[in-house]
Amino acid sequence: MECFEKFGLDKTTLEDIAKAVGLNKTSLYYYYKSKEDIFIEVALEEGENYIRSLQQATLQKDGIETRMAFYLESRFNYYTNVLNMNRISVESMGKLLPRFFELYDALMIREKLFLTQLLEQAVTDQEIILSDPKSTASVLINFSNALKHSVEQQAILKREGAIDYTQSLEDTKFLVSLIFTGIKK
Repeated sequence: MECFEKFGLDKTTLEDIAKAVGLNKTSLYYYYKSKEDIFIEVALEEGENYIRSLQQATLQKDGIETRMAFYLESRFNYYTNVLNMNRISVESMGKLLPRFFELYDALMIREKLFLTQLLEQAVTDQEIILSDPKSTASVLINFSNALKHSVEQQAILKREGAIDYTQSLEDTKFLVSLIFTGIKK
């Protein structure tokens, strides 16, 4: 990840990565077909570590709406910062996204389970009235992701140089507010 942060994904070479980890380029090819494969694996591992720490921080917040808003906004910011920090071009993102989603599914299941447990606890504590915490958790994560990915896809299709996530983040915050305004006691 240090190479990607330093040079950006597009300018990082397998030789740069091999040198950073103390291997030769041929050895690196034995384990990975491309630098994109390395990026995805490293990004997912860092993402899993981040999500674990985010879940702990979320549990320290008071109230279900505050917890949900904090969690969704923090994860949104994290993923957009990872993409920006590594200076991924819109063209490279178009290549990475299909592979990334394939590997990201297991993490999504764990995230939805965590949000489901938060909602179930809020129901138990009589903080909210909710008949289906699992579906609500799924909708929150899926809509947050959809808002972010919509902007990414538009940028890819329009061949824009940069992606502006501002409106997607505002829409995510509004979604949380809208859902909890409707289900508060």
